[in-house]
Amino acid sequence: MNNQLILWGVFILPWVTLFFMKKEDVKRYMPVGLFAVFTSAIILEMGVTLKWWVYYETAYPLRNISYLYGAIPVFTMWIFKFTYGRFWLFLCSDLILNIFYTYVFEYYFLGRRNIIEFLNMSPMLDVIATTILGVIIYGFQMWQEEIFIRTNKKIE
Repeated sequence: MNNQLILWGVFILPWVTLFFMKKEDVKRYMPVGLFAVFTSAIILEMGVTLKWWVYYETAYPLRNISYLYGAIPVFTMWIFKFTYGRFWLFLCSDLILNIFYTYVFEYYFLGRRNIIEFLNMSPMLDVIATTILGVIIYGFQMWQEEIFIRTNKKIE
């Protein structure tokens, strides 16, 4: 399979799954999905600059790896849909998904296709960093929920 087809698929296909999510849930969790893109972009940029990893190929004409704009926001929205409000379930699910994502998808699948290579960061450190990021993102959603509660109250 062509690398470009895989990279574009990882960008587009996750967005298609949102047709199976309730409209209210998409609206509720879109901000946390976008926050995940923002924070992940910072980490990805740091990783390239500090030579933690290198990307040999991206979805043309994008400069960043395509899952930043597809899989990350959409998977974040789905995990919040099923686990938000139960922190320990979220944390365990996030950790399991991070392990699968880093080791199976990035390290093994994309690594074997010569799309990404880990240089000065082990995949386990990447799992730890993304799990810590997940906790920060969870805090962001808690803050967002507080905003929605306040705006739903009638002002007299």
